[in-house]
Amino acid sequence: MKTRWPAPKFWGWAALILAAMGIFYWKNEQSRVEGARQALLARQRAVDAELGPRWKPLRDRIEAWTMELAGEAKPDVIETAELASFGFRDAPGIYLRLPLSSAKTLDGIRSGAKDSLRDGFTSCLFRIANPDPFAGPACRHTRDCAPGQLCNEVDHCAPPAQPYNLRVAYRAMRVLDDVWMRDIEAADGDLRVRVLTESFDDLVKDDIPVAIDLLTRAKYYMVVVDEAELTKPDGGLAAIDAAPHAARVALYRLADGKLLLRVRREASAELVGAQGGLEPRTADARQRQANACALALEVRTALGDQSAATMPP
Repeated sequence: MKTRWPAPKFWGWAALILAAMGIFYWKNEQSRVEGARQALLARQRAVDAELGPRWKPLRDRIEAWTMELAGEAKPDVIETAELASFGFRDAPGIYLRLPLSSAKTLDGIRSGAKDSLRDGFTSCLFRIANPDPFAGPACRHTRDCAPGQLCNEVDHCAPPAQPYNLRVAYRAMRVLDDVWMRDIEAADGDLRVRVLTESFDDLVKDDIPVAIDLLTRAKYYMVVVDEAELTKPDGGLAAIDAAPHAARVALYRLADGKLLLRVRREASAELVGAQGGLEPRTADARQRQANACALALEVRTALGDQSAATMPP
């Protein structure tokens, strides 16, 4: 039996219909993605209108102070009388530590803040008892943590610690930045828009309320600018190089923006006891922590703490 194929005109019409259906689907999908993108942009603008006036002026002041400290080295400032009554070592505050090369520009500060860690400096300077930042379960988002905890700067669930690492605030508040807006505007597919929407929901629901509360309660801003570079051995956490180096430390009172402390001291310590047999990465980590603690003791000495000079880092 001879097979009869449709006439060529049929295939032409079929191709035309399929092409029309494809164009209709593509336009419908683009319209749906555009609607979702515009909805997310509207939500972002609403959050920015509410929280931007509370976050951005503080951020701008902090960044200006940081760049000033990273400029030409200036003489020490130690407001002894006001520091004695301020009691910042027991109070809530904001902390940032980054290398000099990152502290000179806005982009450098915002990028460098991603590697800011509370370390031996904060442990040896402040008197607030914080839990081990690595003790809780690993996390990627605050929603992974129990109520009252956040996903901290080392990606573990923990109660908010003091002083509050500005790194975590930048992470929470990134939905208010122009970069976030550009990411939304450049999203060209449903998957990308959904990822941005889920991230936005997580930050608004979990991270931003914690950040706003901690930033509101903060009494001071302390910044450490190391005259050394970051190192990231074996894919681990980035940290200041273990070699001895000078560091600049400044303390600002947030209530009136007054500079209460500005010193330049050595972050250098000599480890005593057996050091042989340690892996290089472990030995460097111990030296960094000792250097950081030694810097804190230098600051305490500058503050008039007579016991600091006799304490080994």
